[in-house]
Amino acid sequence: MKDQKLISLKNECEAAILTHIQPFEQANAALGIYSPERCEAIKNYIAACRNEYLRCKALILAATTNDEADSVTFIAPPVPEGL
Repeated sequence: MKDQKLISLKNECEAAILTHIQPFEQANAALGIYSPERCEAIKNYIAACRNEYLRCKALILAATTNDEADSVTFIAPPVPEGL
C-alpha cells in the first residue's frame, strides 16, 4: 500500500512541475539561457516541489497504518512570479 502511495506522490510532484515548467524550460534554466531571475524562479519552484515530495514521503514511510499513509497529501507550492 505504501508503495502505491509513493508512486502516486511522485506522479503528483512531477505533474505540479510539468504543469508550469516544460522540460525544455528546465533545461534552458539549468544551462543559464534565461535571465538569472527566471532561472532562479524555475530552480526554486522545482526545489519547493521536491521538498514537499520529501516531506510527504517521510510521513508515508513513518505511517503505521494504511489510513495514516493515505491521509498524506501533496500540496503543490505556489508558483513564483516570473515563470
